Amino acid sequence: MEEIQYSEGADQASEYMRLAVTLLAKHEMPLSPLNYRIAYDYVAGKNQTLIKDFDRVTAQSTPPAAEDLHTLYKQHFVQEYGALDAIRRELFSIISSLQGDFERSGVNLARYSERLGRFADILNDKLSPEAMAAEVDNVAEHTRETEESQRAFESQLSRIVIEVESLRKELAQVKEESLIDSLTGIPNRKAFDTTLDGIVDASRETSTPFCVLLVDIDHFKSVNDTYGHLVGDKVLRFVATTLKRSVKGKDVVARFGGEEFGVILPQTNIAGAYIVGEQIRKAVSSSVLRDTNSQQVYGNVTISIGTAQFCSTDVPSTLLERADQALYLAKSRGRNRVEKAA
Repeated sequence: MEEIQYSEGADQASEYMRLAVTLLAKHEMPLSPLNYRIAYDYVAGKNQTLIKDFDRVTAQSTPPAAEDLHTLYKQHFVQEYGALDAIRRELFSIISSLQGDFERSGVNLARYSERLGRFADILNDKLSPEAMAAEVDNVAEHTRETEESQRAFESQLSRIVIEVESLRKELAQVKEESLIDSLTGIPNRKAFDTTLDGIVDASRETSTPFCVLLVDIDHFKSVNDTYGHLVGDKVLRFVATTLKRSVKGKDVVARFGGEEFGVILPQTNIAGAYIVGEQIRKAVSSSVLRDTNSQQVYGNVTISIGTAQFCSTDVPSTLLERADQALYLAKSRGRNRVEKAA
């Protein structure tokens, strides 16, 4: 998720506000704070990925489905603020406690060092055996106190190490959850883009081929209109599960948003990607969806797939653009088919 900065002046912000409200009205979207944030960043041109995803969502239906808009907002704006804030507060508490322990330990050691210095000076004086014994007892007592203090400090350090390790695991979990689509349980667009960036760099260095598939559910709007969004959600989960079962190894499956999915096939050329695409298409279309409780039959679901192979001159956006063009070709040629990019 990229960090968006808002530095425009009052006049520019007012113009963006006017355009954002107009955009919401055009697509019959409620003027909610979440929708306004999406529209404001769209008209301001602050996030090109958001613009593309918004255009895709609004092209599917007017008004766009509330679930699609909420997914769009989560993908581009929502972080796990609550969890991260709790972790920040806990770390601050740990650091403050540790600083206090260091200060107390430092004071105790300073006092002990001062006491040893005085004892060294006393050794140069001629003392009676009784006075010498008293001084030795005094130093021994200070030594025991300092040893106990240091032991307590070491125990406190061990406890803090355990707490910090626990927070590290919590932070890793928050990071992992931020890359997962909550509806389907597969990686989201952010995770897909991050993975694609790395594979593009690696493929360019090693001249290893790889391909991407863009998968779109055919006539998904009619599914929502006929059976409702709950059934639509089941269709999305079904397609996501089928995609996961149809790939293997280091292949990556992700939900782009709406009814579109992306697949990355490392070390695969266009011929191999076409075969995988056909396997996925047949696996989806051959299944009959039904309600497990009422046994109501919803029929078959079909998908269209566009695939493109990475070229040395590609960046992620141009590769996805060619795959998107192939997907459009599959749609225009009747759907329920796989097409390869030129």
